[in-house]
Amino acid sequence: MPHPSPRALPENDGLAFVGERMAQTACIPPKMAERMLGTGNPHGKPNSDVLRRLVTATDPRHPSLLWQIDFPPNMGEREASLYEHPFHQLYRSVRPDRDGWWINRHADSRLRTALARRERFLATPVGAEPPAFTWFDSTIIPDDTLVAVARDDDFTHGILQSRPFALWWRQYHSRRTPTLALKTFPFPWPPATGLSALTAAQEEHRHAIARAARGPDLEQLNAAVAAAYDWPAGLPDDELLTRLGDLNRARSDNL
Repeated sequence: MPHPSPRALPENDGLAFVGERMAQTACIPPKMAERMLGTGNPHGKPNSDVLRRLVTATDPRHPSLLWQIDFPPNMGEREASLYEHPFHQLYRSVRPDRDGWWINRHADSRLRTALARRERFLATPVGAEPPAFTWFDSTIIPDDTLVAVARDDDFTHGILQSRPFALWWRQYHSRRTPTLALKTFPFPWPPATGLSALTAAQEEHRHAIARAARGPDLEQLNAAVAAAYDWPAGLPDDELLTRLGDLNRARSDNL
C-alpha cells in the first residue's frame, strides 16, 4: 500500500541543510594552506581568519577534507588585501571581473550560523543508501555533496542510525529532495525540546538511546528507539512506516 506524502514539520526547522556549493577557484592544496597559516600579515591578524576547511563526499565512500580561501561578506577589499597571501592567491585564480570578487558568493549564512552554535555536526552523503552519518567539527563546512544535521548530541545520532529513520530515508529521500526525509521525520519528541522540558521517562529514553548510539549493538539501539516511541520492537517495515506517517500527520495537523 502506498504511503501518503509526509509534510515538513516546523519542529524540524533548522535541523537539516544541504552543504554549500564549493568555490573551486578559492580551493587551495593542504600544503599551501599550511604555509599561509604559518605566515603573518601587516595588521598582525592570522590567515586562519580567512581560511576554512571543507568536507566533500564526491566519493561517498571516502569523504575528504579540502581548504578554501573564505573572505566574509562584510569584509571590504582593502581589509581583505591585508591578508596578503590568501588575497593574492585568490586574485591570481579568480581573475577579478566583478565587484566583491574576493567574497565567497556560495557561503550559506543560515547553515554557518546553525553549525557555529554546535561543537560538531552530523553529515551524510546526499546519495547514501542507507544514510551514513559521520561527525565533523563545526569549524568545517560541508559542501553540496552532503546533507548536514545541525545537532551535536548522541541522542540525535542514535535516532538517525536507527531502523525507523533508515526506513523513512529509503521511502522519502532522493537527490532531488535531499532534506525531505529529515524535515518530515517525526522524532519521538520535537528535536529542539530543551533538556529541562523532558519528562522523567523521556530523559531515561534519551540516555538509553545515547548510550546505544555510542556502542556497536544495532539491535540494542533499535530497541531503545522503539521504547522511546512506546512501540513494540521489531515491527514489520510497513507497519513501522505507517505509524511514523500517522505521527507526522498528527504533528502537522496540530499546528
